Amino acid sequence: MPSDRKHILGIDVGGTFTDVLAFDRERGILVSAFKVPSTSDDPAAGAITGVDRYLERVGKFAEGVFHGTTVGTNALITKRAAKTALITTKGFRDVLALRRHARPRLYDLAPRISRALVPRERRFEAIERMGPDGCTIEPLLAEEIERLVAAVLRSGAEAVAISLLHSYANDEHERSLASAFETTAPELFVTLSSDVCREFREFERTSTATVNAFIGPPVGRYIDNLAERLGERSIAKLAIVKSNGGLTSAANARRHPVHLIESGPAAGIIAAAALGASEGLGNLIAFDMGGTTAKVGVVIDGKPTLSTEFYADRFVDGVDVGGYPIQSPVIDLIEIGAGGGSIAWIDAAGVIKVGPESAGASPGPACYGRGGERPTVTDAHVVLGHIAANGFGSEDLEIDSSLAQTAVAKGIAEPLGWSVERAAWGILQLATANMSEMVRLATLRRGFDPRDFNLVAFGGAGPLHAAEIAREVGVPSVVVPQVPGLFSAIGTILGDLRHDLVQTYLCRLDDIMPGELDAAYNKLKLRAYALIDGEDGVADWQFERSIDARFEGQLFELNLKMVGEAVLLPDQIETAFRNMYREQYGYDLADHAVQIVNLRLVASSRAHDGLWPETAFVETSAHTGIRNITAPNGEFIEVPVHPREIIPVGQVLVGPFIIEDFGATIRVLDGQIAKVEQSGTLFIMNKET
Repeated sequence: MPSDRKHILGIDVGGTFTDVLAFDRERGILVSAFKVPSTSDDPAAGAITGVDRYLERVGKFAEGVFHGTTVGTNALITKRAAKTALITTKGFRDVLALRRHARPRLYDLAPRISRALVPRERRFEAIERMGPDGCTIEPLLAEEIERLVAAVLRSGAEAVAISLLHSYANDEHERSLASAFETTAPELFVTLSSDVCREFREFERTSTATVNAFIGPPVGRYIDNLAERLGERSIAKLAIVKSNGGLTSAANARRHPVHLIESGPAAGIIAAAALGASEGLGNLIAFDMGGTTAKVGVVIDGKPTLSTEFYADRFVDGVDVGGYPIQSPVIDLIEIGAGGGSIAWIDAAGVIKVGPESAGASPGPACYGRGGERPTVTDAHVVLGHIAANGFGSEDLEIDSSLAQTAVAKGIAEPLGWSVERAAWGILQLATANMSEMVRLATLRRGFDPRDFNLVAFGGAGPLHAAEIAREVGVPSVVVPQVPGLFSAIGTILGDLRHDLVQTYLCRLDDIMPGELDAAYNKLKLRAYALIDGEDGVADWQFERSIDARFEGQLFELNLKMVGEAVLLPDQIETAFRNMYREQYGYDLADHAVQIVNLRLVASSRAHDGLWPETAFVETSAHTGIRNITAPNGEFIEVPVHPREIIPVGQVLVGPFIIEDFGATIRVLDGQIAKVEQSGTLFIMNKET
């Protein structure tokens, strides 16, 4: 067996395709790539197919796999996860059902609400109580523990979430229950709220623990299955991308699957930030359009924006149903059901709709020839001539334009009395409008001016729509990386190992004693080391501290970042908070006391050198050609088609034209120009820019 294990593999499993990239760490280059159909019934199978192709064709063994996964997300969305029980403090049995008072839609008197993941008959109340200061008000007795364990086992639960009142301050009772389950039923997947969310706010903390328990068994089985298959191929290391964009070991991922809900999309945003750094671009709109969904994230001054709370599975059939709140740092994303496989349909009023239902990997768009009959966004592009027969770079797929024509004709054109071309343009214009609104939500509605950003387009379908979206929203230029169809797979190998820890610490600044904050942070650091111990012996960890603070009596906080592990004095914290508050809201509340809410600690370790990888595997056998496409006015026009790998560096190309890339097709519109920089990155701009 070769000893020069220099390659690592980045794997991103999407709804339609699974992307596998091989990266030579020593030389800093991408050496090969494979795009294979995803296997929804067994997601690991598609990943292993790509790994096997690498092993067969490259012939080198890989030292590890870095992986972005949607298994947890899919388990939550489809509700095909574990039969879960919940243990709460007496009086809090219905916290999951009561939720908050806010309706997803204010004036909807009969709203659809996400159903609780645990039915009432599997929610059990514990006779015990902790105070918010961590002192025991009512102890948890041994006979009570025995009763609860027996009740959970009788319910037939495969997983149990334990979320007791104020366990963020003192988790002794949760630990006692966990110990009893470990002794009595070691096969049960047990989640403690104090493990996954040491924050107050009872509903959100309980929801986070419940989601972790609910998806824990299927995620664990998937990780174990993938790790076993990789081990059979002598690949020992498996690292998983977390929702915060960091990496973690398979062992830590299996224990805390709730931190993987946005694993796949996070990898793409990390890649966008790294690309921006290499190109000297600080502010970016990362636009990822794959086969099933479209996602947008914002990078400010080179760093992805993070949220400390998000709502998983919030939109169902395009309707806001509330979702499941998860209190965990996550790269801030907006996602809609608009991908290349999104199905176009006509509603009862005779209006075209696109998505959120997707054709997925099986059967996929009609043009894939796998049995799909309903028209999709990809079929519309094929009808109009935008996509060639091998337009996605997958050797397992050939495009059949006649099947796309039939699907669009039967599904849209004939019912509306339109031509097939008009119907196809209607599908694309609606999809573009939906995605343009998504970009506005991520920028304008959050106080950002799109004119101050560049739009990074990636995913198999992103570069097909990016030029139109940029023109619609007012973004001055589009940035298309090399191999954009496999961009998220690149992101899997660029993230740092990272763990985010939090501890609720409700205290007025003027009540803090000297050394108190430092002692509390040291406890957080001990928790961080417990996670670090599961990271396969990785050394050289850095720690950064921050504080969530607010004016006493308020409901929302601002986050104050510190430099490294420095601890500010109370008067320094107050000055920094008031300055930030004035900057955010334009005024200060001089007569209000400042209150600390949470202490946060980020533990991270560099997993790469930070340099953008070069691409060395694309062959240069293609030639420029001409293709007939249909314009929006129905006219047939001839446009040049340029294989990306033969476009000279620095040459300015004037639209309209099409660029074919590995895994993606790039459209450049009339009135736009494109140029490839020395780095290989493609920039698309309006002529006057």
